[in-house]
Amino acid sequence: MQRRQILKTLGLSALASSILGQSVSGQSVLGEWAQAASAPVASGGWQNWSKSLAPSKADVETPQTTADLIRLLQTTKGAVRPVGSGHSWTPLVPAGDDGKIVRLDAFNGVRSLDKTKQTAWLGAGARLKDLSPALAEQGLAFRNLGDIDVQSLAGATSTATHGTGKNLPCLAAEIKGLKLITGAGEEMEFSANSNANLLPAAQVALGTLGVLTEIEMQLVPRHKLHRRVRFMPYPQVLAEAENMWQAHRNFEFFYIPFSGTAMVITHDETDAPETPRATNESDESDDGVMQLKALRDYLGWFPFLRKRLLGAAIANAPEENIIGESWQLLASARNVHFNEMEYHLPPEVALDVLDEVRDLIEREHPDVFFPFECRMTAADTAWLSPFNAGPRVSVAVHTHAPDAYDFLFTKIEPIFQRAGGRPHWGKLNSLSGAQVRALYPKFDDFAKLRSELDPDNRLLNPYLRELFGATS
Repeated sequence: MQRRQILKTLGLSALASSILGQSVSGQSVLGEWAQAASAPVASGGWQNWSKSLAPSKADVETPQTTADLIRLLQTTKGAVRPVGSGHSWTPLVPAGDDGKIVRLDAFNGVRSLDKTKQTAWLGAGARLKDLSPALAEQGLAFRNLGDIDVQSLAGATSTATHGTGKNLPCLAAEIKGLKLITGAGEEMEFSANSNANLLPAAQVALGTLGVLTEIEMQLVPRHKLHRRVRFMPYPQVLAEAENMWQAHRNFEFFYIPFSGTAMVITHDETDAPETPRATNESDESDDGVMQLKALRDYLGWFPFLRKRLLGAAIANAPEENIIGESWQLLASARNVHFNEMEYHLPPEVALDVLDEVRDLIEREHPDVFFPFECRMTAADTAWLSPFNAGPRVSVAVHTHAPDAYDFLFTKIEPIFQRAGGRPHWGKLNSLSGAQVRALYPKFDDFAKLRSELDPDNRLLNPYLRELFGATS
């Protein structure tokens, strides 16, 4: 089973059917919902994964060599914006009608590897899900991963994508070097051998210093993890969270709205034999999420009954114990589309903030059914990393892609901001350039470097122009 697949074991279909007298898991209901959630947009060009951004009319180019990329940057009239898997929500990619969106699919694979140092130069456009098995063949692995791995390496690092673990930094903090083509069309390297003092600026750069072509990552020996998944009363999880972050390599939890219960997930390194795994895991995960939607649809305005159904199901849910390769257990498939807002909060206030968000949603928004996610990430030194100068606890709120999510900006985001939160660079937020500048002590230094490497602002679209105060 994958991360959310234990939801499948809750038996929500049978419970709801017995009370409501109708099926909520058959093809007539669940099949239609799943089909609607994954339906492509009819026309219009590039869009992000959840379709929350309007289609872009910019041409999508796939350069095959650095020479192609340099030529594209030097000849394009409008903005040039790189794209990975599009699994984000901020308008980092749209380039305008006269611009170009650049796919880095040709810049992939393991370029070179140093087993002694446990480092590797990797193609910036390679997907994490492809890199992990390739590295495993060489006896190496990423130290940590986020809970999905469909992103490109460049996209994940450029937005400070993270997993969870009190002593584990975000993926970008593992960058030992990188190569890019600047907005002026010049090749440049940031590493221990070249521009070493500027590497922290380039680790998290939103694709604004240049288009990444190769990234040198610090790796660790290939390893197995023991995962446990269990349900616990929400107040107990809040009370024990700090101890669990301290005790486990990876700890995170998902609060299930209107249930009073959280799903707790831990991972710890082990040498024990692997556990056989199911073959239809992603389908089961999708069913579990859609069954939560079914309860929302039928019982949204009866939170007490909704809570009783969830409580009855969770009481019989088994604990999951599984052992496997780290990269196979840390990441999971996401086939039910959603929109997401995630803020990284000071640890001393994060759980209080989560509880305030939970209380507001359960009082005013019975339409929410996706679990809230809570993770922790160690500090790093990247200039634009949300984890710069201190660890952060991340709280994420999800809404089903077809549902309205404006309340995230009007009601939830102010709670995050009052607590000193920094948003995930790739997820929903409304921060202005002035607000970002106030959150990042090195922001002006980064902006100065950006303008030096891209004097004509070729790598800026309207969103990024506002963020960096570029007027030309």
